[in-house]
Amino acid sequence: MEISEKKEGSLYSVTFLDENKEIGHIEAISDGHEWSRITELKVAPGYEGEQIEVKLIESIKKTLKVHHIFAVTEQKLFPVYEKAGFFRSKTSFTFTETVNGETLKDWEDAGLFLPEGFRFEEEFYPRKSFIDNGSIEKKKDVGEIRYSDTLDGADFNEINRVLSKAFGGHERDANKTREVFSTSEKVELAFDGSTLVGVARAVTDNKSNALILNVAVDPCYQGFHIGWNIVVKLAEQLPDYSVFLNTHPGAVGFYNRKGFRRNRTAFCYTEGNMPLEISKGFNLPEGYRFPDEY
Repeated sequence: MEISEKKEGSLYSVTFLDENKEIGHIEAISDGHEWSRITELKVAPGYEGEQIEVKLIESIKKTLKVHHIFAVTEQKLFPVYEKAGFFRSKTSFTFTETVNGETLKDWEDAGLFLPEGFRFEEEFYPRKSFIDNGSIEKKKDVGEIRYSDTLDGADFNEINRVLSKAFGGHERDANKTREVFSTSEKVELAFDGSTLVGVARAVTDNKSNALILNVAVDPCYQGFHIGWNIVVKLAEQLPDYSVFLNTHPGAVGFYNRKGFRRNRTAFCYTEGNMPLEISKGFNLPEGYRFPDEY
């Protein structure tokens, strides 16, 4: 069996060949550093019993060399992803406002979503924020917020500043920030005058799949719907795409509203051992099934 690897922009693929016949193929979109989403997994008839699916997933994991890999799949492939080290994701969402009604119905019929507004039991209890809000001086009012879908004239140090402040104040690698934003197919920035106050980006296959990443608003500016507007404007750049994002457990309520649907069949692979106290906020227990899936 021969293995062929290919990369075009943010799209990575691995193909298995048997005497020049394609017997398996897998695709993923990735920022090449930390985040990826498997978007296609197919095996030729007659080869399913050879566990080609698991081998394809393991191959794309090696190709991507990233920390987190997501996938939205069908129930028959749950054991395949679990064997490859994936857990069911609790914090994954799909933006549905940009797809046509027929596609949305197909997704609904396939059982891809949890009921609107669904929450797991532990999510009814307050969750401690990873940001020390007591040390943040909140804006009482803002002017007209300007949004931009281009990096023309962008200051990557400012983008890095917003990301660092929004995600707990931990200093981020400015060079990596420059690279991942400049290589992302879509971006959305928010400005208060000349001050950058919010950012987001998306990697895509330039066909039908996208992964939204780094949605961040300066904590001083939170509470003015800037984050929501950034995400919606970014998603609107991707009409008829399957637009996927994963969020922090503390932000589930932000996305669990009109426009986003919580994924029921999403899986996540994380490189390394995530502590249980953290993992249980993001993932369901190993082998988890809803009552109607047995």
